[in-house]
Amino acid sequence: MIRAVFTVAAIAIGATYTATLQVGINGCCTSAHAQTQTATPEPTTWDHNGSVMYLVENGSFREFHYRKPRPGMLEVGARPDSLLFRGQVDNGQYVGTAYIFNPHCGAIPFQVKGSVLDNDERIMLTGQAPQVGRNCRTHGSYSNNLEFRRLKPTEAVQSQEPLAEVTQAPGVEQSRSEATSGEAENSPSDVIGPKIAPSTPIARSSATTGAPSTAKDLHYYIWPAVLIAVILVVSAAAMLAAA
Repeated sequence: MIRAVFTVAAIAIGATYTATLQVGINGCCTSAHAQTQTATPEPTTWDHNGSVMYLVENGSFREFHYRKPRPGMLEVGARPDSLLFRGQVDNGQYVGTAYIFNPHCGAIPFQVKGSVLDNDERIMLTGQAPQVGRNCRTHGSYSNNLEFRRLKPTEAVQSQEPLAEVTQAPGVEQSRSEATSGEAENSPSDVIGPKIAPSTPIARSSATTGAPSTAKDLHYYIWPAVLIAVILVVSAAAMLAAA
């Protein structure tokens, strides 16, 4: 009689443990799936006046960063991952802050707005960029257009080639043609002033965020649970045979 009671208890414990483990596995898998569904999409690759850019999307927020600045932009301080635009998009309309680059004053912000064109293949932004003189002080503005063109898959692959860094001696000035491109300030001061750095960019997460670690954690639970369940079943069978 006692053996029968122990056998029933062992079977009940094994069934309960197995059911609990299954619930935990389902919960972890559901959480990993939810994280995958809500993850930030991968950045897309764009061309801006000869520089390769990438666009970060997070809900309605948008950021354009340099992936491979053209040589002229390297000379005035732009680097891979440098922020060029941060703002929002609403019904195909962009509004936010863009930056011009000055070798002495760093990244200088100004407000821009514009539209998404050609079936999301082109973005045109316009604003009044500041003219900076001595001591990095603003003494006027000029109309500045920033055009972005989405790169085709083959062009995007080519854009991944290593960047050849261009060194620039201090005090080199940028021409007016560079300034009107929407990237660099014309006639910068020879006096080095304080630099204005863009704030931290939007954090990007992979589409598989959380999935690898979840699978790794489940590995530590499944095998011990299986081993315990097997031991309980074997013990119950032995007790029944002995009875």
